[in-house]
Amino acid sequence: MPIDHRPFVWWPVAALGLLGVLLYVNTFGHQYALDDIAAIEQNLFVRKGIAGIPDLMRTEFWHFSNISLGYYRPLSLITFALEQEYFGTNPGVSHIINAVLYGLTGAVIAVLLQKWLPGQIVIAFLIGLVFIAHPLHTEIVANIKGRDEILSFLFISLMLLSYWKYLETNDWGWIVGSCLSLYFAFLSKESSVVSLALIPGMQYWFAKRNVWQSLISLWPFLIVAALFFYQKQRMIGTLSGNPPVDWANYPYAIEKTQKSTTFKFLMYYIRLLVLPHPLVYDYSYNIIPSGGKGDLLTWAGFVTLIGLVWLSWKGFVKRTLWGFGLFWFFVTMMPGLGFIWARGGIFAERFLYAAVMGFAFVFVWAAQKLLVRQPDNESNATPAPRPVLVRYAPLLALMVVVAGLYSFKTVDRNRDWENNFVLFNSALPAAENSCQVQRHVANEWIQKGLKDRAVIDSVSAKLPKMKQPDSLRRAQISLDTAQKWANTHGRWALDHLQESTRIYPSFGEAYFSMAYVFQKIIPNVDSAKYYYKQTIRAANAYAPAYNNLGVIYQTEGFSNNDRRKLELASYYYNRSMVVNPAYVDGQNNRNNLMKATGINVQALPDSIINRY
Repeated sequence: MPIDHRPFVWWPVAALGLLGVLLYVNTFGHQYALDDIAAIEQNLFVRKGIAGIPDLMRTEFWHFSNISLGYYRPLSLITFALEQEYFGTNPGVSHIINAVLYGLTGAVIAVLLQKWLPGQIVIAFLIGLVFIAHPLHTEIVANIKGRDEILSFLFISLMLLSYWKYLETNDWGWIVGSCLSLYFAFLSKESSVVSLALIPGMQYWFAKRNVWQSLISLWPFLIVAALFFYQKQRMIGTLSGNPPVDWANYPYAIEKTQKSTTFKFLMYYIRLLVLPHPLVYDYSYNIIPSGGKGDLLTWAGFVTLIGLVWLSWKGFVKRTLWGFGLFWFFVTMMPGLGFIWARGGIFAERFLYAAVMGFAFVFVWAAQKLLVRQPDNESNATPAPRPVLVRYAPLLALMVVVAGLYSFKTVDRNRDWENNFVLFNSALPAAENSCQVQRHVANEWIQKGLKDRAVIDSVSAKLPKMKQPDSLRRAQISLDTAQKWANTHGRWALDHLQESTRIYPSFGEAYFSMAYVFQKIIPNVDSAKYYYKQTIRAANAYAPAYNNLGVIYQTEGFSNNDRRKLELASYYYNRSMVVNPAYVDGQNNRNNLMKATGINVQALPDSIINRY
């Protein structure tokens, strides 16, 4: 039997939709940042535009980053390809689209919440307001790559709304729409599978159906899930991938502290839901030390988890609003907590994107309970109830403050996502103990140093042709200034890289960046060789280190007419191809050297390798 039709009003829909866009207007002039570069600029299939869509449908998300995480999320990449086709490389357009999609999400949940909470328009609106204004969403919306998360949640919301329409009308067309929405949610992000639990949860709490009626309705969605994962297996050949286990991103797996650290993470996640400050784009080793038996925060997380599970059960039995909020939180946090529990991966704010909705339910319920006086129905002689706005005034005042603070923090945090340089440096005060943040900041200084070096090379090439004393003087000043800044930027980069290797002494990529500074910015061939070899000792499968060593030896070999150095160059080029057969730079350099000299060395004795 269909349930009663529940109407909705339009002002919350318009308000949340508009607010979702306005909060991110100051990102419209931003550039690419963080994973945007790998997902868009370095993705050759995305760069092809529409012609690349068939390839995007059958490749992993990080295909061009040479890692196999088993992520199959073609939908957001397809939207990036469409942008390339019609707008070219224009990050401003991408940021606008993210904001519009986020605003659309606000509009959809405004309708959905009114369906779930009939006659409680204010409460439904406030729950949506907390969700839309929450600063934790900046990592998703202000970062273009976060579109996979935006689309996933948007289609999950449409799935729930479409199924609710089916409950109201008994029209199977809405089932089809709901299943299609789920399929698109899967194409956005495969972790959308947890949303299957929200369908029976929605019916149990808000349609007042029993557990069996709620669960039996899942069968068409289970078919969609099975078809999607079959498609994923056929398209990319794996369901789970082969993620690398390294100290920077999977430290808890190496330390075998996944389980205890999960409880610790829970406390960090709850704190950020309530007080989203400070916000950091990266929580790699060693911002959050491993949990353990002697760690108080681990025990606090364990006790908190037990308490929340017990409360969730009570809320489930009594069908309370806060019970649904806890249920939503646990369901949507399964991927985030599972990432540490199963893989030993790092903490990430993006895992809280959908979970904010659960927090909003609990927070608004608690605020209403404390601040809104319910009308007294015990006496027939009681005066007429006070106007709604008067009764809700204390609650509305609190929510104006909370939403105002959240909105201010959101707009302020958006500024940090302008580009990599701003983002990475903004994280240092709160994440100075992250080996990755230190390396990222160093790499930004390296980029500035490379620009200085380009100026030096350009001016140096023009100097011999200059005859006028004034021109020579200006050129020399320009040369001296560029040299000064190259040395300064190089030293700043080395300072951060040394800190990175202090945090994580076997961080191969940090040693590689050190070597690169000495190769390209502050020329010191011996130091460059030393740190490239340190890179190989720390990360013996890092192909660029072998290749760059080859470049150094090739330059020395040709400059000094030294065949032994050319043999070393060939050897290192070949080693780069052994550790990564798809590494094009090593292959091209090997072939060019062989064409010029006929040298092709596959192996050398250790005595030769160590001597040079």
